[in-house]
Amino acid sequence: MIKIRRDSGYTDSMRAYKVILDEKIIGELRDGQEITLEVPKGVHQLYLKIDWCRSNTVNFDVNDSNINFECGSNLRGFKILLSLFYIIFLRNQYLWLKKNL
Repeated sequence: MIKIRRDSGYTDSMRAYKVILDEKIIGELRDGQEITLEVPKGVHQLYLKIDWCRSNTVNFDVNDSNINFECGSNLRGFKILLSLFYIIFLRNQYLWLKKNL
């Protein structure tokens, strides 16, 4: 089982992130939301997507323990002024995703 928590922020607050596991959409995350998903044992790839932008990909191995992730937008503070730059040139870094240790 995996748990993903999205932070709350101004950027994309009215929009959902698609949760992509092994190239398949398995859910959506809204602003400040946390979801828990059943994932079969084994090695998987996880990333988030919004329109044509996305997050980094995280590879992980599911065994008997729960795995927790956090995510959000990289457009915080002054970076909001760089929105167009992120959309055009850094679209695979528009969102961030990390596995909690």
